[in-house]
Amino acid sequence: MNQRPGPTPKWFAPGDLEASLGLFFSGFPDLLLIAGLAPLCGFSAELVVTRVLPGVAISIFLGNVFYAWQAHQLAKRTGRNDVTAIPFGVNTPTIFAYIFLIMLPVYERTHDARIVWQVGVIASFVSGLVQTAGAFCTDWMRRHVPLAALLCPLAGIAMAFLCLGFIFGVFQIPGVALLPAVIILTVYASRLRLPFRVPAALVAMAVGALAAFLLHTLHLYTPPSPEAAAVGLHLPHPVNLFEFLRQGEGWKYLSIILPMSLLDTLVSLQILESVKLAGDDYPTMPSLLVNGLATISAAAFGSPFPTTLYFGHLAHKANGARAGYSILSGAAVMLLCVSGLVPVVMRVVPLEVVAMVVVWFGLVMVGQAFQEVSKDHCIAVALGLVPMLASWALQLVDLAARKAGSSLFETAPRFGNELAIYGMIALSQGALLVSMVWSAALAWIFDRRFLQAATWMLAGAALSCFGLIHAFVLTPQGVGNKLGFFAAPAFVVSYAAGALFLVACHFYAKSSKKPYAVTS
Repeated sequence: MNQRPGPTPKWFAPGDLEASLGLFFSGFPDLLLIAGLAPLCGFSAELVVTRVLPGVAISIFLGNVFYAWQAHQLAKRTGRNDVTAIPFGVNTPTIFAYIFLIMLPVYERTHDARIVWQVGVIASFVSGLVQTAGAFCTDWMRRHVPLAALLCPLAGIAMAFLCLGFIFGVFQIPGVALLPAVIILTVYASRLRLPFRVPAALVAMAVGALAAFLLHTLHLYTPPSPEAAAVGLHLPHPVNLFEFLRQGEGWKYLSIILPMSLLDTLVSLQILESVKLAGDDYPTMPSLLVNGLATISAAAFGSPFPTTLYFGHLAHKANGARAGYSILSGAAVMLLCVSGLVPVVMRVVPLEVVAMVVVWFGLVMVGQAFQEVSKDHCIAVALGLVPMLASWALQLVDLAARKAGSSLFETAPRFGNELAIYGMIALSQGALLVSMVWSAALAWIFDRRFLQAATWMLAGAALSCFGLIHAFVLTPQGVGNKLGFFAAPAFVVSYAAGALFLVACHFYAKSSKKPYAVTS
């Protein structure tokens, strides 16, 4: 029986303005991150304001327009008035990864910011190509991969990269950031509507800016003073991608760029799965295809950061967002980026003030991963968090070594048995894929489907064989990927042995009369 179509849905709902501001302020810290971390790679404020941010902005705007149209079409087709568009933007883990794993090493060797920028644009362009190609071959994953394996890597990214680091920053300057954090958590968790529907993040920014000003006046706080370019209209304009692609420096990092591109695709797929669980079932291919094309357009206009489907759909849906919020938030990002205001805002509002917005959406993703799977599979989700936490912890260890005037290459042998540093590195290499392999295998084991679990162990062996997971080389410049045949032999053999054991368990369970212990 065909569903009777309801009234034609409106483009804008009452909650769209509030939700668009919410999405804008949840993505705003990422823009501040780009402006705040770019100087580490030698980027001047002028380069960030005139080339990087406008390139990011055009990708986010075009993508948000499409996802708003997609949501409107789904609402028309199903006769529903509660369809929410997929959030879209530049995610925090991608910013950290592309800066610290690709662009910063290039700058440390060349000390040429323009070469660094070109390498970043190449990485973003390649990521767009991989994401575009991945749109045509990932639909099977939504049908055959356990839900725990799709959700827990996303939860791991959220916990490690969106929550822990930002929370530490909040507690480092409590006089400025703690009250804004309380405001954000209170309004978001209780769904309290503030007078005149003022967004909680806007209130938090105002309170944080006032606290920073007062404490600075009393000489109790020294605000950061980032370089600022001239405020004005900085429209995006294309770069010569062919000339960039001829830059040989970027291809030296292909062993990092390709796995990162694959991970960007998988993250978008996992977010798409979480959107489906929230009630909005969008087709896989066009959703991921536009994501890839938007990333290519960002690179074509000078952005070194790929765009991706973004966190927080469930939270925006609960706040009444529908289709229009996506257009409004994309337009707001575009306006801010082309006006050159981002570095200026950093002089008034410390990043830690708005950090709790990102933390909140990360916590929502972690909570959803545990809520949407069966009771037994929660353990598989918990196991799947570990590789991403290892990846984040490795960044801390590497940063500590560099700040102490040393390097991970020099200090790693000194850890001995007190810290299994080489295990941490191996676990962090291809962490998202490692998370999927182990959580999927454990989920199938809980279901007593040993052959399916063995398949995932074989997948681990294959990925290890070609260096996509676990394989690494430690050099004075840091940890590098080690792509090639039989790149991590110990892991290849061990995963294969694990697969054989699971196959043996399958046949034993079939032949035994009482193969399982009786639980009370």
